[in-house]
Parts: sequence; C-alpha cells; structure tokens
Amino acid sequence: MSWRFISLPPQDGYHMVTSFVAVADYVSRGGKNTLLVFYSDKPFVNVGVHQEVWLEVNLEFTKKMGIPVVRRDLGGGTVVITPGEHDYFIVVKADEAPSSPKALYEKYLTPVVNVLKSYGINAQLRDQDIVVNGKKISGNGAMTYNKAVVITGNILLSLDVDLISKCIRVPTEKFRDKMAKEMSDWLTSLEKELGYIPPREEINKKLKEEFEKSLGVKFEEANLTPEEIELWDRLAKEKMNEEWIYYKDNRHPELHTERCVKINSAVALCHLDYKARKLVRITVKIVNKKFDEVSISGDFFIMSPKDFLEYLEDSLKGASVSDFEKIIRKVFEEKKPVIFGFTADDLVNAFKEILNKPEVQEVI
Repeated sequence: MSWRFISLPPQDGYHMVTSFVAVADYVSRGGKNTLLVFYSDKPFVNVGVHQEVWLEVNLEFTKKMGIPVVRRDLGGGTVVITPGEHDYFIVVKADEAPSSPKALYEKYLTPVVNVLKSYGINAQLRDQDIVVNGKKISGNGAMTYNKAVVITGNILLSLDVDLISKCIRVPTEKFRDKMAKEMSDWLTSLEKELGYIPPREEINKKLKEEFEKSLGVKFEEANLTPEEIELWDRLAKEKMNEEWIYYKDNRHPELHTERCVKINSAVALCHLDYKARKLVRITVKIVNKKFDEVSISGDFFIMSPKDFLEYLEDSLKGASVSDFEKIIRKVFEEKKPVIFGFTADDLVNAFKEILNKPEVQEVI
C-alpha cells in the first residue's frame, strides 16, 4: 500500500493546527493515507477544543509577550508549542483505522515508539502518550473527520520549562515555581535523554522506515495538492478569529468561577475539577432547583459525534437537579459517544459531588 510522506517548512500556530484538517479532507475524498511532518516557527499556546481559555492560559503574560493562543479542533490539554519539538500528523482512511482509541494509538504510535527506541531510549506507549522511564516525551491526540481519522503528536527535542510554566494559568507564583519543577520531573526530551538533538532529517528517515516496517506500507515523497493548500490557508484564517478562540468561554460567560458560592436562597454557582482518566471541569449555575446553565470542559478527547458536549450541556440546561443522572445516561445511550478520558459513570459521579457541596445543598 502506498502512502504519502510530506515534510513542510516551519509554520505559525494557526497553520499548525489546521494542516491535518486539509489533509483529512483530501484523504476523505479518496486520497492516499498521509504522514505529514513539520514544526512551529515560534511559540504559541495550543488549547484543546473542549477547554475554556480563561481557565487554562495566563493571558496577561501571553499578550505581553505576543504569544498567540490557538484553539485546535482536537481534544486534550493546553500545551505550549515551541520550535523545540518535532510534530507529526498521521491521516488515514477511517475504514482502515481501529475503532477503539486504545487500538488506534497502539497501531499508529508504535512506529514512533520504535524510532525513540532506536536511539537507545526506554520508550513506551502509555494511553495516548509516549513516555521514557515514566516521563512524557510525546503527547498525542486523535479525531475523526468525515471518512478520515487523524492522529497528531510530537517528539520533544528540547524543553523550555520556564516559558511553558509562564504561559499556563496558576493560582499563585509559588505554585508556578512548583509547576515548573514538576514539569521538569514529568517531561523529558531527546536533548535531556541523549545529551544532543538529532537532526530532523534523521528523525524523518527513521519515522518513514518504522512506519513502512510496522504497517507494511511504502512511502512516496509528495507535496500538498493545490486544493489542500487552498483549504489549509482558509482554515488557518478562520482559526485567527477570536470568536473561535474564545467560543467555549463566551458560551458560558456567567460561569467564570473556580469556587462554589451560594448567591441567595435559590441560586448557587459551583465549579468542580473531577479527575477521571482525564480532567473534567464542571461549572453549574442552579436556580430554583434547576440547572440554569452547565459548562463541561477539560483535557479529554471526544472522537465522535461532533458537538456531543454542547448537546449534553443543552440537555441538562433547564432540567431539575434530581434528573441529572437520567439525562446523562439517556444522552450517552442516544449518541453513543466515543470518548477517551471519561465515562458516563465518571460524569454522574462528578455531578453527585457538585450537588453534595454545602453551598449547593443549601439551595436544593
């Protein structure tokens, strides 16, 4: 089977997060499976599609430094992308890809693991990440697009922990110092592991060899088609629109809180960070024992269906607080979402925890 291998020059953040959509459109229309590699020309903050920017990003710092905030179409957490990483995008026909996230990551990330092992590094796949002796060296995500499946990821060549920690929103500066230290403890890079950074051309050569060996495919060196480039540029311009960047924030402007407060005898506002397999952030406004508004965000991945989270939020809005479990389970049964990071049970438990908060108990 023949695949395309495309290596591009460095790109800005808006083009970084839209390249794979243009390629997925090409693959969906019967084009060849594609492995695309390139990297960012300057730092940017990359926010997951299900996250609220105000909760994740130190906007005061990023605006001062001119570091763009870019919302991608993929789930996962907020990451600071720098030229110190090597990014890859694997785009395949949906009918060739495993339907379970676990099997999908195993199939298409094993070649990347093998590239790292070829440098004598003890690399292993852990969920959707690749770790070296427990430290993350590669973060990955997946999404469906029409008749294509996209796996995106990176290999950390070098790390700028100071810059990364300053871009992320934290409660205090003391916490930021702690986070920077923790980042050094749970992230690693080829530079840290090897004492040098291998040339990108060498990494690309190894990637091609390992994909060919592992998947039984043959690469042809290729360029993006004119149609892909045209769509790519249009999508990148759309990603620059602040309505898109802050759409999750602006969807719930009244829910910008990280506390639980009783506003009066009938109204409470409550936020909860719930750790399932991934982090789920829930904020609710309860008025007269009903959900007046519900926000669900986090660093999880929803591969299908599109707009599942918005549908779930809207299904809970206006409902009696006593009906939350019935509604959640009905929506999961109806939509049958493919989610990596939390289950219907996790969500039910998180809402139970919120409704058991003293501030909420007083109004329900």
